Amino acid sequence: MYTVACVWTAFRGGVFAFHDLALLNDLFSNAVHRGRPFWVTDADLNHLTVHFTPTLLLLTPLFLLSDSQFLFVLLGLVALYGAVALQVWFFERMFEEQELLPAAWRPWASVAFAVYLALNPFVKTVALSAHFEVFFQLGATAVLVLLLRGARMRWVVLAALLALGVRPDGGLFLAFQSAALLLLPAVARPPRALLTRRALGVSALSLGYLALCVAVVLPALGTPSGTRFWSHYGNTWGQVAFTALGDPGRVVHDVSTSGLVVFQRSFLWIQLLVPAATLLSTLPGTFFFMADAPDKRLLWFYNSAFLLPGLGVCAAAGFGRLAEAWRDVLARGRIPAWAKAAPALLIAGLALAQVARFDRTIGSPRLRPMPPVDGDFREALARQVQACASRRVVATDFRSVVFVPNGYDRFLLHHYERAQVVLVPPHVETLLLGAGSREAFLEVLQRDARFEEVEDPGPVRVFVRKDARSCGS
Repeated sequence: MYTVACVWTAFRGGVFAFHDLALLNDLFSNAVHRGRPFWVTDADLNHLTVHFTPTLLLLTPLFLLSDSQFLFVLLGLVALYGAVALQVWFFERMFEEQELLPAAWRPWASVAFAVYLALNPFVKTVALSAHFEVFFQLGATAVLVLLLRGARMRWVVLAALLALGVRPDGGLFLAFQSAALLLLPAVARPPRALLTRRALGVSALSLGYLALCVAVVLPALGTPSGTRFWSHYGNTWGQVAFTALGDPGRVVHDVSTSGLVVFQRSFLWIQLLVPAATLLSTLPGTFFFMADAPDKRLLWFYNSAFLLPGLGVCAAAGFGRLAEAWRDVLARGRIPAWAKAAPALLIAGLALAQVARFDRTIGSPRLRPMPPVDGDFREALARQVQACASRRVVATDFRSVVFVPNGYDRFLLHHYERAQVVLVPPHVETLLLGAGSREAFLEVLQRDARFEEVEDPGPVRVFVRKDARSCGS
């Protein structure tokens, strides 16, 4: 609830923008209101040609509940803490079934583990990213926990397909993290005889799905080929792989200067008690650490969502291994019985360490309440757009566009001529503005004979297309 409150103030405080909150809302608002799922209005493109995300279609009916763009952020927070809850449930079941702590201490240990995970700086960074990869995080976490809990394979496969339908490249991460379950200590997993085929089956499914999308689906949809953030390694994925294998020193340098250590440190190193599983779960992160984009190399924004499922499980298993080792020490009679709860106290201590940095994020604003900046814009929107039933197409700047409800067609100012109403806030970003400054853009707009400025007492400049001056019902 604290996170929801802080992210709501971040929404009103101008933290989010067209990239990518308003853009992502278009996928759903165009499906609900215009029958064009995955369509991005301002860019005139089908988002499936950028990311093949069919699973997101399942969220569409929820956008009938509210026309606020904050709804997408809220759904992401539900998914994020749903993933955390699954990892806490796995932790709780492990400690109870293995009797790793006295019964009276187990609920408190689970609470401490929930705090420890939920206040991880990278979890809070994902919370502030407002991006759809968080739904992959939920799906991948469900796959790992279902495998560890011995659920029926049909449910594991369904969860895996839903997760892969969020991001095909997530298949690389899920494949490694599923295989890493075999390297967990016995205290944290079912017998390998029961787990091996199931876990490796998920790995094969994930890699097969990724290969199918890269080789068949995305080219059929017209997705441009290229290696984007990895072009410094080569112009094709084959060249990237060949360069990386032929120059391991370069890869080691990129990894050593990436966010790897900061990411591992965010778990306070407890996951290193299961080193093999942690290494294998983290290995696909090399793909990000080699990128030339700082947000990927340092795991800013949503990028850690690909790695958090595996590392959360490894952290829980690390606590399990520690508690099991401590129980064995107690059984030898060398330590007094009152020390049985020492592992629980350690968990509580690490949770308090996370509480001490409760608002820390990585590459994002701190997770704390922020003052609103949307008041003037909302007032102008209410007077000049929402009060007029026939005005359904709005253009505004890169950051204020997130305040326009989902029921309206939204454009950025570089496409102002396609709008009925143009709202120019006092402070605009030049990104996708179509002019060098706010003043230069206003000069262009004032010279455009198709629009006229509306007398409005607020600081937001309002221009209405002449053929939209009258308000219909």
